[in-house]
Amino acid sequence: MNINKFFICVLLTITSHVSIASDCLSIKVIEPIKVNDKTERMQSIKFDKVKLLHKDKSGICLPTQDTYVLAFNEGIPFIAARLKGHTPDITLIEKSDNDYALINYYAGNKLQVLKGYQLINSELHELPNFTLSSNVSSINVTDGLISVKNNQLVEEKSTNSVILYDFGLSGVFIKP
Repeated sequence: MNINKFFICVLLTITSHVSIASDCLSIKVIEPIKVNDKTERMQSIKFDKVKLLHKDKSGICLPTQDTYVLAFNEGIPFIAARLKGHTPDITLIEKSDNDYALINYYAGNKLQVLKGYQLINSELHELPNFTLSSNVSSINVTDGLISVKNNQLVEEKSTNSVILYDFGLSGVFIKP
């Protein structure tokens, strides 16, 4: 576990102790994240969806808009990823001797986003150039390929497009 994650764990511990004095400065574990494990090797990995709580200017305790992915390394929780949306689910895939976690979430209305991470033990390492989005909530991962459907207005006519993507450690690219 690198030093940044250590400091985040210390901060989370301090925040949880401060939350005894203030019921708002804390982390709220909402629920476990649904994991679709296509590798059948990582059954022991667990991810939770959490929100940070804060007081707004009027003193009301509210959750942040971002969703955080809480992972566990040898029983110690740490924040593995920050998502600018809600309702995440994770697909675990093994490809070319690397393990990947593809996190699918919603960023508003029907905008669905897919971010890619390399999974090493229980740690998520964000892949460069790997963010896909669909404005009709249609991103599917099948056999290591990603299908993204979008709707666009062309000359006052609505058209749907489906693009197939492949990915690796360098990011995502259009499948030829």
